[in-house]
Amino acid sequence: MDTKPKAVPSRRWFNPQLVQLKVTLFLLFGATSALTPYLTIHMQSIGLTVEEVASVYLTLLFTSCLSPPLTGYLIDRFGRYKPVLLTSIVLNAVSHHLIHFIPARNVIVTYRSWNVSLAGDGAALLLHGTSCPLQAYLNSSCSSNSSTSLPTYLTASDTSCADLPIPDCALPALSAGTLSLLEPVPPASEYDATFWTYLAVRFVAASMLASTLTITDPIALDMVEQHGGDFGREKLYSSVGMAIFTPLTGLMIDAWSSGSGPTETVYTPAFYTYDLLLLGSLVSVSLMPIGRKIPSESVMQDTRRLLRLPPVLAFLAFLFLLGNFWGFIESYLFVIMKAMGSPNYLLGLTYTVGTVASIPMMYLLERITQRVGHVNLLVVAFFAHALRILGYSWITNPYWCFPIELNEAISCYFMWVVATTYCAVLAPNSLVATLIGIAGMVHFCLGKGVGAFVGGFLIARVGLVLAFRYVGYMAVGCGVLYKLVHLLWLHRYDGRALPDRDPVRAVEELVKRRASILPKVDQFGSVVSFGGLARTKAEDAHDKKDAEE
Repeated sequence: MDTKPKAVPSRRWFNPQLVQLKVTLFLLFGATSALTPYLTIHMQSIGLTVEEVASVYLTLLFTSCLSPPLTGYLIDRFGRYKPVLLTSIVLNAVSHHLIHFIPARNVIVTYRSWNVSLAGDGAALLLHGTSCPLQAYLNSSCSSNSSTSLPTYLTASDTSCADLPIPDCALPALSAGTLSLLEPVPPASEYDATFWTYLAVRFVAASMLASTLTITDPIALDMVEQHGGDFGREKLYSSVGMAIFTPLTGLMIDAWSSGSGPTETVYTPAFYTYDLLLLGSLVSVSLMPIGRKIPSESVMQDTRRLLRLPPVLAFLAFLFLLGNFWGFIESYLFVIMKAMGSPNYLLGLTYTVGTVASIPMMYLLERITQRVGHVNLLVVAFFAHALRILGYSWITNPYWCFPIELNEAISCYFMWVVATTYCAVLAPNSLVATLIGIAGMVHFCLGKGVGAFVGGFLIARVGLVLAFRYVGYMAVGCGVLYKLVHLLWLHRYDGRALPDRDPVRAVEELVKRRASILPKVDQFGSVVSFGGLARTKAEDAHDKKDAEE
């Protein structure tokens, strides 16, 4: 018998049943944004090379990707949310805090010296050497928030070395004569005890983080269906948490690092902020009125049937590609900004810009999706990724990150809300959590892992700027490909009933509910329909019983 309470219309603007959901989303995503954006540069701070960082992400690709679908399976199989989520949070906090205690590798940084002068016309730089620098940014004798990018040539062979950014404060010295610049030479890969220890701890941490975040989506969907509300607006609180704690952590890192030497960065505030927020989320989840869902007796069989549907396969394939681009920029955004001389607080503000920009879009989610459609919005997410990645390959001043990061609202936050609600359309209610788990594995684990791994080796081969440029062009191509696939093939499946539904009844519900791809909310804030045609037999029986009573 279905014991899930039906959503009761409420004329109050404040829904007390969803308060703990808002608090939980705020704390969990605030904790995530307080630490995970800094993990790549933290790896470099303990001595891991770019290739070792890429190897870490490659390993995480095969380890943490199993956690989201396993979590979704456990929820769908036994119908219990809270024990799984509480366990994930505890293991998440412990494993991530252990990363802080991994000792740094003793690395001896060596430099190559370059003598640079201005060409006679003052429009180009001349390098006195026999080969081009390996890095696009060199350490100058001064630092400035603005820089001038000039074409660079070797004086010995007149070979072009592309454009080289020079701080404005260095231009007077160049005009007066020759300026000496330093290029840090990356050390050879070590793969020593530091690397293997980090890899083992990060494996557990990444798995638990993926599990924790994956559970929040089916819980939010379930509570919105039970108590009324709007999924997109509830997810706003996760964006608010990310907008607040990423720059706040950056400021604390800068403050703690100010007395630790000119080159040492202390990441202690990020780890302890992460711990405190997860501790608060434990209390919040304990108080959350999470209902039970109907256990599914044939999860594996139904999932296999679901994954054979062409729209589901295409959705997961292109969600994987979106994860590639997201993983690349999330892993190496702070690296390229640090190469431009960005302070830590500015790194954190990149998250604030994207999350704040996503807030009005969440309120317009229903209208936008009804007019544009799921596939078109996912195509737009590809182009938003492309603009974001290409933007960083074009700028030399890190403060230009603010207009670029506006694209994050579409490519990340808005995209995942659309993808989550799309799962509620593609799958019956008994498999929504499983499909969301699979989507989380494909995007956040497989996609992100491949993107970070390939990106790391691409950066090691061609440099930061060219790597960002190549990946940005690939994002444009993938967006065009998804649109063409939908126009030429997938559009014929739009609006079709699920394979285990009665076709006649499916058509009746399609007319009645207009096959909504979003939670339909009436003027009192209660859910009128959810997931279009996706209803279980138990829910139909429950409605029939209510009607008889």
